[in-house]
Amino acid sequence: MKKLLPLSLGLMLSFAAKAQTVLDTVIVSGAKVEQSLLNSNRNVQVISAEEIAKAPANSVAELLDFAMGVDARQRGIYGTQTDLSIRGGSFEQVLVLLNGVRLSDPQTGHHLMNLPVAKSDIERIEILMGGGSYIFGANAFSGAINIITKDAEQNSTSVSVDAGQYGTVLSNVQQNMVGENWQASVSGSYNRSEGFKRNTDFEHANFSGQASTQRGNDLYKIQAGYTDQAFGAQDFYSTAFPDQFERTRTLFGSFNWQSESEKSRWNRELYWRRNWDEFQLFREEGDDFYNFQNGLFIAGNDTAPTWYAGHNYHRSDVAGAKLDYELESNLGTTAISGEFRHEQVRSNNLGDSLGETIAIRDSRGSYYLGADRQNYSLAAQHLMQFNSLSLSAALQANYNSDFGFGWYPALNAGFRPHKAHKFYASFNRSFRFPSYTDLYYSLGNAKGSINLQEEESYNYEAGYRFYGSGWYANFSAFYRNGINIIDWTQACDSCDLIAGNNSEVNMAGIELSLRKVFDKPQQSLLFEYAEIGYSYMESESPSADEVYNSLYVFDHLRHKINFRTAQSYKNWSLNYYLSYQERNGEYFDSQLGRVKDYDPVLLLNLSLQYQWKDLQIRAQVQNLLNQRYYDRGNVEMPGIWAQIGASYQFR
Repeated sequence: MKKLLPLSLGLMLSFAAKAQTVLDTVIVSGAKVEQSLLNSNRNVQVISAEEIAKAPANSVAELLDFAMGVDARQRGIYGTQTDLSIRGGSFEQVLVLLNGVRLSDPQTGHHLMNLPVAKSDIERIEILMGGGSYIFGANAFSGAINIITKDAEQNSTSVSVDAGQYGTVLSNVQQNMVGENWQASVSGSYNRSEGFKRNTDFEHANFSGQASTQRGNDLYKIQAGYTDQAFGAQDFYSTAFPDQFERTRTLFGSFNWQSESEKSRWNRELYWRRNWDEFQLFREEGDDFYNFQNGLFIAGNDTAPTWYAGHNYHRSDVAGAKLDYELESNLGTTAISGEFRHEQVRSNNLGDSLGETIAIRDSRGSYYLGADRQNYSLAAQHLMQFNSLSLSAALQANYNSDFGFGWYPALNAGFRPHKAHKFYASFNRSFRFPSYTDLYYSLGNAKGSINLQEEESYNYEAGYRFYGSGWYANFSAFYRNGINIIDWTQACDSCDLIAGNNSEVNMAGIELSLRKVFDKPQQSLLFEYAEIGYSYMESESPSADEVYNSLYVFDHLRHKINFRTAQSYKNWSLNYYLSYQERNGEYFDSQLGRVKDYDPVLLLNLSLQYQWKDLQIRAQVQNLLNQRYYDRGNVEMPGIWAQIGASYQFR
């Protein structure tokens, strides 16, 4: 292992339940064998439904911006496009799941947060820190986020409307239905904004539904969703051509069948996801942007370069089948799973020639390029408990039709000398396959490489957690040795961006969290809880000095300090979210005409809620300090943004 720069200690925010009994019963998916939060031998954060409902955030992306260890790099309000990073990994190295079903997109990780669920649909969010390929397979390289949706508990209809600055309107309708042996819920939302400056407008429609029925020892579940979002993408990918625009649509569905007996459990799963992506490097719309005339894109006296023949169109499909089996015996708990996954892209920019042309409805474009690959995996894990000591070993064997065969082991250990104390340590090997954008993209000054290899990492973690007398604390230290890490780099300011495998990139960090829950808020200045945290990460690469400009790998959060608290009085609730973020890396500032470091930013969000029976009235302010900041170079984020709203539940 390479020696990294010295690390500093601090506090890191971690979400925890309010009582030890809850911590011991909240089940997380941080292992093939599910465990309670306190018993887990990994650093896992859980964001509860109550926290989600009260958070001064409109979307999952905005909420994750205040989760420790997570870097939610937004390019606009309402998570218009968000690149997730966990423990310094790139947006391609994080896996998002919905009720345990993978949502990764083979085209690009930029579409990872195209979620077919609204914030109000979510029961909890589980965040697995660190590599998890032995659990979830490819893409769980630096971490995974599992979003669990709510089951309907009673027949009810909920209506919600919010309005704010810059023509922002957020609306949602949800219907819950409950029968003797079944439950179901459907929801729909529509959100829009004119944007805080030119070409930052968006429209977002979302529909989702889920249902389940219990038949003896068998539980059947289905879920489906569709999301459609269009947004001005000012400076998103290039400052040379700032007037960009993108529209994405995502259709998703899955079927799950679980069977349980006294000692064993079966889980069968089928899933499918399709994503459509239209990217306009020169936005085509009315008098304010470009129009297509005689084979050229023209805006007033400006004409797009002749090499720009049309927009980028992509359609990606993912289909899979998975089988899990779990058995309890005198030797412990054994879990075995197998999965088949097919990934496909159809495009006018990505892939090899299809030999045929596929017309795109309501468009001048067509698909004439494409690529396909299949993935097969077989995994096993065994968990043993010896009084206060727990040990588990896991191994995943994976074969990909493009990248061949690989083994990915894991070892986890935990020691709980007292119900309030837990020591844990883990090791695992993780992997990530290049996206089709990494492999094939070619437009403007960005070029992929068909010769890319898969990324691999060796992950090490040790930690301690404590709960007692209303206190919750978690400390963890990690190290990741990354091999063949994919990055987009430039050899000079005017050179092309080229995708390549960096020889080695190592990450190390320390995370520590502290939370206090007050049993009697009236005796604590009305505070319900207070939590504070700090995370620190450092990166190192033997080839760092040879890289003139790195687009992703060395561009990560170095320091992140979060503070959260809530006050309540009768029917009133006031929630404070504070986050200080200091980013490693630099970018070319198009206004200054030079390379500069990212400036630190201090974000403060507030929400005030009043609940009267089934009516809730609320007000929310994001970026109350009106900070001017950039999560991604040259893509300015909005300043202060206020809104008010109300919701009502008809039972």
